[in-house]
Amino acid sequence: MKKTFIYSLVLSAVLAGCGDSAKEAASAAADKAKEATSSVVESTKEAAKNAAEGAVQAVKEGKDVATAAKDAVAETASKAVEATKEAASTAVDKAKEATTNAVEATKEAASNVAEKATDTAAGAAAAATETVEKAKEAVAGANGEALYKKCAACHGAKGEKKALGASQVIGGWDAAKVEEALNGYKAGTYGGNMKGVMKGQVASMSEADIKAVAEYIATLK
Repeated sequence: MKKTFIYSLVLSAVLAGCGDSAKEAASAAADKAKEATSSVVESTKEAAKNAAEGAVQAVKEGKDVATAAKDAVAETASKAVEATKEAASTAVDKAKEATTNAVEATKEAASNVAEKATDTAAGAAAAATETVEKAKEAVAGANGEALYKKCAACHGAKGEKKALGASQVIGGWDAAKVEEALNGYKAGTYGGNMKGVMKGQVASMSEADIKAVAEYIATLK
């Protein structure tokens, strides 16, 4: 019955754990429980032997056989109980240790999984953001090129001409300078001889259109 109790504790430790660390801890507890059980058997045998020898000695000394046998049995039982208690206590401690190790191993494994999941999610989010930005740039570039087609007739395919022989050569301007000029034409606050002509050209362009064509013009060399 004591063996069943001890092995039940070990089984509980195994069920409480998970992963390799838990299995190793439970295995160690089982080994200790077996060792403790073996110790109980050996202690009981030793106690019985000692008691028998004591009984024989008592008879030799002239004591009552029944009394000597009773004392021997009592002593054997007492030692067996103490040995069993010690073995059970050892098994309980080892089972607790196995359970604790299993819990810690589970927490660590869960933490690692959570960290990896977070890193993966963050990486995926960053990749998605980068993809969106590149897509926006591609769309803006395409729109800018399409919008510039109506400008090319006067400014040239590379912005190398003076429109109507009066404008500045815009090829080589950076995007900010082009955007500022186009917004100025649209507001009527920019431009000399080309002010009236350009105001009509940009009147229908949105802020996004102006930005897109400005970025495209900046690429012209």
